[in-house]
Amino acid sequence: MEWTELSVLTNEESQDAVINILMDFGSLGVELDTLDDGTLSINSYFPENFDINSKIPDIQKRVDELKDFGLNPGKGKVVTKGLNDEKWSTEWEKYYHATRITKFLTISPVWEDYKKVNENEIVLKLDPKKAFGTGVHPTTVLCLQAIEDVIREGESILDIGTGSGILSIAAKRLGAGEIEAYDYDDDAVESAKHNVALNGFADEIKVGKNSLLDGIDKKVDMIFANMLPEAVLPLIPQSVNNLVDGGKIIISGIIKDKLNITNETLEKNDFVIDQVRTLGDWCGIIAHRRKEDE
Repeated sequence: MEWTELSVLTNEESQDAVINILMDFGSLGVELDTLDDGTLSINSYFPENFDINSKIPDIQKRVDELKDFGLNPGKGKVVTKGLNDEKWSTEWEKYYHATRITKFLTISPVWEDYKKVNENEIVLKLDPKKAFGTGVHPTTVLCLQAIEDVIREGESILDIGTGSGILSIAAKRLGAGEIEAYDYDDDAVESAKHNVALNGFADEIKVGKNSLLDGIDKKVDMIFANMLPEAVLPLIPQSVNNLVDGGKIIISGIIKDKLNITNETLEKNDFVIDQVRTLGDWCGIIAHRRKEDE
């Protein structure tokens, strides 16, 4: 298979904004590379069946418009090059290494023989060659931090927009009970199944294709949603019917200027906001379905 490496040459000031732009155009993971002249290259990879080349003018336009928001994008140049499978694999293995994400959780690529630093560390194996992210993007980090803090043993979970499946894998390793993970994209479903099996949970985490919560009528203790606001906002009213009283929803993928509308949507749908976390320009939210006595 042929791949396209799309890179935006920028700087740290515009790093989070550029990553947001790439996510808007279908990127589900990036790598950061500092060039010899100090330029930050933000790289993402797209398979040949994803027509990213037709979107380059629009991506360049969005990068140019960062100046209108008071950001200096540096070179602000969008460049691409073709890669075959072998070259793409080499690039991932060059840049992607085990990373400690939270107090207990570490994400390690499947090719790295990572040894735990202490007995309490939980190592999650991930195969980024399935093209659905490395698990170290700020939105994923925010979700993993929240999951580690609030999950209780045996709780049931719906993971919506699962992507690589990393949130479900982490939850299971932290003691969760029944987990169902869904994504609308066929390749994401394949990626999640692969990573779930890689971590030994093929028989314990159900992975399938679905659009948000459409047709799912079960009630669970917790819902994960690491998606952009365009998908999260319609998911929130659906979630009310899929959570037990007091059940929690963990939301990430929220850029700061979308935080208010996300919080307002939660409150209008009978959710109580417990906590808002930030990492760079990204926000994560923990909220619970209002109990009858609240």
